[in-house]
Amino acid sequence: MLLLVNLPVDSSSFYAPYYNAASEGEEYVSEYSNKAPKGWAKKELDRLRGRGNRPRNTVGLDQFLGEVKGQGTNK
Repeated sequence: MLLLVNLPVDSSSFYAPYYNAASEGEEYVSEYSNKAPKGWAKKELDRLRGRGNRPRNTVGLDQFLGEVKGQGTNK
């Protein structure tokens, strides 16, 4: 935060887009501000990890802890 305070508002690459939009009376909209569809992140992680179209399973905390403890004793 201390570093941002000392940036020149009109010429810094961080503040300039916001400053220019505000001086024109508009709201700055970034090209990256488009919201991804709901659930996109989980679908992308599933795709990257090779899960394909397999549905995610909801696991209770007790079941998860039982599985984790069971894996630790099998080593």
